[in-house]
Amino acid sequence: MIRINLLPQELQQAARTPVKLFVTIVVGIIVVLLSAVSYGYLFFNTMVLAERVERKQEEVEHLKANAAEVDSLLDDIQDYKQREQAIINIKTNRILYSRKLDELVQITPKHIWILQLRVREALKGEGAKFEESGGYLELACVSSGKEVNQLTNFRTRLKNVDEFYTNFIDEPIRMENFYNDFINITRPEWQLVMLDKFKDPHNLKFTVRLDLRMLEEPEIES
Repeated sequence: MIRINLLPQELQQAARTPVKLFVTIVVGIIVVLLSAVSYGYLFFNTMVLAERVERKQEEVEHLKANAAEVDSLLDDIQDYKQREQAIINIKTNRILYSRKLDELVQITPKHIWILQLRVREALKGEGAKFEESGGYLELACVSSGKEVNQLTNFRTRLKNVDEFYTNFIDEPIRMENFYNDFINITRPEWQLVMLDKFKDPHNLKFTVRLDLRMLEEPEIES
């Protein structure tokens, strides 16, 4: 089939679409499509990132709340430690003589009479006067009969703990007994005395001295 264009020459040129215009239109369409795709990609990515940021902010707030709770617990722990230290200081730096008297009554045998009890505690800075001790407790006693071993047995009952443990056991777990507030006990100094109207007029008068441990100054925590 043969086609013949019967239009004039000038109209034949006008009916054709210019190549440059066609290329420009195609490129424009492609650019618009690419721009739309890029915008959509960026839009959805922005939404995802915004959600992630929101979740991270929630996590940060949660961690802040946990950190505040931990700080509160640490403050409580520190407060309890200070109270515990205060109780330890009170216990370590104070001798309850009412309890000492009760213990002394329990460990004193029936054949020993305590005539006089004297306590002298070292004041602050007076340790050197008592040979680095915290003072002393002195007992003036009488033992029924003239058996010297009764004095030795009484001295042993006053101490009532092995020297090995007093030298090596830790202070916080030391045994609770009469001697645990003392660091030394002297040998009894005795003399034979005559006491009338006693079953046995021959008796021993003696003195025992127990050196107090030095009291420590309590530590005050800021």
